[in-house]
Amino acid sequence: MAETVPDPSTVLPAANSDEPLPLDDPRWVLLDIPFHGLVERVGHRDVAAHDLTKVLATPPPNGVRSMVRWWPYEKRELLSFSYWATHYPDWDNRRNRIRVWPSRPLGGIGPDGPIHEDVHYAWKPDLMRVWPEMFPSVPTKETGSITTSTPALAATAASKPPASESRPFPKSIAEKLAGSRQMLRAAYALWQEFPPAGKTPRSLSARRCRTRLAPHWEADNKEFGLTDPSEDVVGKAMNLLGRTRG
Repeated sequence: MAETVPDPSTVLPAANSDEPLPLDDPRWVLLDIPFHGLVERVGHRDVAAHDLTKVLATPPPNGVRSMVRWWPYEKRELLSFSYWATHYPDWDNRRNRIRVWPSRPLGGIGPDGPIHEDVHYAWKPDLMRVWPEMFPSVPTKETGSITTSTPALAATAASKPPASESRPFPKSIAEKLAGSRQMLRAAYALWQEFPPAGKTPRSLSARRCRTRLAPHWEADNKEFGLTDPSEDVVGKAMNLLGRTRG
C-alpha cells in the first residue's frame, strides 16, 4: 500500500489559528521561491511583485504569513499584514536575490527610505494553500520518496505505480529543486521515463528529449494552465540526473 503523506499545512497550527508560528521552523521559505514561481507564471517581474505583495498583506486562508530576520540576522519577527501596505518585494540584480523595499509614493522615483540587508520569508503551508501548483511535489521524511501534492500530478505518478514505488524520487534532488517548479517537473518526468535513475543517453538532444517527455506534462498543463518545461530547462535536468553512453 502506498504511503500516506500528511498535508504539510495541517502538521503545524492551522491557517486561521491564533497560535504563534515557530520562527525557526524549516517551512519558512525565502520570498525568492514564490517570487520566481510567479514570474514564471505571469511572465512579468512587476506583476509578480504585485501579486506576491497582495497575498502577503492578506490574512489566511486567502493570504500568506511572513517573517523577517533583521540584520545582522539574530532576531526573527513575525510580520504584520499591514507591513506589506508600505513595503514590496523585488529582485535585486546586483545582489542576485529578493530585497524588500519601502513603497514609493505615487509618481516618486527610487525607494522611500533606507534599505537594509534584512531577509524575508513566507510560510510554505500558506503558499501551498494559495498556489498549490507552485509546489507540485512533497518529499517524504521516512523514505525520501516524492509524493505529488496536486491531483493532476498524483494521477500522473499513479499511471506507472510499479516504477514510482520501486524507484522513489531522491529526496536530495527534490529538496535541491524546491521552488524551481519546471526543473522539478522535468527531473521527475526523466525519472519516470528513463529507469532506473533518470539518466539519458548522450546521443539524445534536449529538444528530442523534451518531445518524448511531453505526455508526462499533459494532465498537469491542462489542470493548471501550465506549459511544458523549456528545452533549456530539460537540458539542465538531463545534466543534473546524468547521462549514459549511447
